[in-house]
Amino acid sequence: MEKWFVLVRDKLARWLEALIKMLPNLVLAILIFTVFFFLAKFLRKIIYNLLLRISHKPAISGLFSSIFFILILFVGLFISLQLLHLDKTISSLLAGAGIIGLALGFAFQDLTANFISGVFIIFKKPFDVGNIINTNGFTGIVEDIQLRSTTIRTFDGLHIMVPNKEIFQKPITNYSLSGKRRIDVALTLPAKSNIIDIEDRVRKALEPIPEVKDDKVQVLLTDYNGDTIKMEIHCYIDNSIDNGYNNTRDKIIRKVHEAIMPPPEPSH
Repeated sequence: MEKWFVLVRDKLARWLEALIKMLPNLVLAILIFTVFFFLAKFLRKIIYNLLLRISHKPAISGLFSSIFFILILFVGLFISLQLLHLDKTISSLLAGAGIIGLALGFAFQDLTANFISGVFIIFKKPFDVGNIINTNGFTGIVEDIQLRSTTIRTFDGLHIMVPNKEIFQKPITNYSLSGKRRIDVALTLPAKSNIIDIEDRVRKALEPIPEVKDDKVQVLLTDYNGDTIKMEIHCYIDNSIDNGYNNTRDKIIRKVHEAIMPPPEPSH
């Protein structure tokens, strides 16, 4: 027992001696990590406010500022461990972080793809909340843009959540960027029709519609085969209001139909 006691005493004495020798480095390491901690908190707040001005999204601003906070803490931790001559610990931490990151990447491929696509959508802004878009076969108003999915309210009143990966990888039609949208009405008329008279009646019929200006109406002949003649009417309308396209298109078609219909025969 005395031999074992001596071994333990000597071991503790060596540890105490090593601790005393390393005490200045330990104090410096704690001090450096504390400085990095408060620096990370300060920079996280600045980065959050900066990203919020760019993206206008608290979720993405909070996420990236937190990631930046963790990265600065890791830098402070590695410097502190380096001062304590714990190089093997640093290598183990890096290897463990790499393995965990690789495993999570394989396990959450779709989630990661949606997240990265959401970041690109928020920063590149191919569309914004309130825009009328068409993507993946759905047409409607963008209600919300999150990191994982985008919510679209169709003109039928349905809320569709489309994964951001599907939006980012496929074509997007944004009807709200220009503020104007063209409505086309195709007509097939008998070849003997008085084209000038029909054009004049169509223009006069569309004048009362407030969304359509007469100088924005185009009447074009597109085909002729001897028996029939094809005509197209192009109108540019304001597309900034909800469902304005469908309502105005209905008005235009009704007015065009009334204009080209032959007048009723007088009753005897």
